Parts: sequence; C-alpha cells; structure tokens
Amino acid sequence: MSMKKIKYYASVAAALTRQSIQSRLEYPFMLIGHVLANCVQWVVGFATIKFVVDSFGSLGGWGYESLAFLYGMSVLSHGLAVVFFIQTWYMPYCVVEGEYDMFLLRPMGVLFQFLFEDFNLIGITDMIPGLMVFFYGCAKVHLEVNAANIALILFTLAGGTLIRGAVWIFCGSLSFWTKSTANFTDMVGALFERVSMYPLTIYPKWTQALFTFLLPLAWITFYPVKDILEMEGSVIPVPMAVIGLGVGAVMFALSCGLFRIGMRRYESAGS
Repeated sequence: MSMKKIKYYASVAAALTRQSIQSRLEYPFMLIGHVLANCVQWVVGFATIKFVVDSFGSLGGWGYESLAFLYGMSVLSHGLAVVFFIQTWYMPYCVVEGEYDMFLLRPMGVLFQFLFEDFNLIGITDMIPGLMVFFYGCAKVHLEVNAANIALILFTLAGGTLIRGAVWIFCGSLSFWTKSTANFTDMVGALFERVSMYPLTIYPKWTQALFTFLLPLAWITFYPVKDILEMEGSVIPVPMAVIGLGVGAVMFALSCGLFRIGMRRYESAGS
C-alpha cells in the first residue's frame, strides 16, 4: 500500500471517528450514566476478588497485589476493545438485514468502513475504573517506572485488544454461513472475564493448554503480566508481552481473512 493511500485511509478514519464522537456527545447524560454504572460494575468485581483472597488466601498462587495489577490490565484492554470493536457485536444483524450494502457502494474496504463507522465513547467509561485499579495495582506490586516496563505494558494492552477484537470479528463472521442474528457476545464476554481477570493457574492443566494454544485468550493478560511482574523465570528469551502482541496480530489477520471470505457469501438484503 502506497503512502498516499495510507494517508487517505487515515484521513477517512479520522473523519468517521470525529463524526461518531460528535453524535455520541449529543446525549451527554447517557455517557455520564455509563461512567457511573461501569465504575460500580468493575469496582464491585474487584472488591469481590479481594474478598475471596482475604477469605481463602492466594488465588492460583497469586496474591492480592498481583491480582490487582492483572485485573486493571484486563479492564483496560476490555475498554480499548469496546472503543474500537464493539460494532462487531452487531455483525449478524448487518448480514441478515443487508446493512453491508452501503459499504459495498463505496471504494474502500468493507471491514475498514465498518470498524471505523462507530467510535464508541462508552468503552472509555470502562477504562476509567480500569485505570484506577491499574495504578493501584502498580503501587501495590511496586512496579518500577521505566521505559522497558512502559513498553511491555503498551504491548500487552495492544495485544490484548487485538485478541479480543479478533475473537469478536471471528464470531460475527460466522453469520455469513449461519444466516442468523444469533451471536456469541455473552459467551465470549464471559470467557474473556474468566481467563483475563483471573490467573490461568486456577484451572486444570487441559484448560490451561486450551487457552494457551487452541484459543489463546491467556495471552490477553496472564502470560504478559506474569512476565512483567517476574513471578517465574521464563525459558523464552522474548518478552511475553511481545509474543502476546504477535498472537493478537496473527489472530486479527486471520479473523479479517475469514470476514473477507464470508463477504463472498453475502447476499445483500436477501440474506
């Protein structure tokens, strides 16, 4: 892709994002309501983890301090994924109701237009409690603030966001074959919470292998965070956060490929 084309796509993405933000700000009280609701939701969830740790000791070998850091990282990547990819939750409806027609009329990639059509400010409200818990966790684990740790945290967030987005795109793309509005958002959301907010070591070995290799959700937070906190020595010379980013990039590319294959089966409003 030429630099001129990249600049063109970037300008279109910026224009669509700006338009989406302006439309969201038309209803400021709804945004405020989401801020309050999400803060309560995530803070209560974290308080529940603290109650469990205080009552029963460590969770899968992880103490309260490291769990706070893990939980904060998970909520942050969740918020970023919601900002950029929440529209993928409605992909089945777009297939069945023929809403991809308007994208096909424009001289740009369908998935690109679809992803940037709706910049979701609601996801930012998820990141507010995430930042609170994250900085609290940083203080509790006495994380050293240096360029290396900042880079690893950014890689972890980028990789986790891509993995979440890839799974959502994959699930939404299945509607090209099922021709159904049924989606797996709730099930996938539950999996994300169970795997990214808690240490993988609380699960049986076969489950750990499943979420490491077959459905690599453990790379959202568990392995990168364990590496950042230096909880165990790693035999792999490459930082886990870098591997997690690579896993996210590969998964995202594969899910985009599945979407393109699915578009060949798209039947417009007749779907």
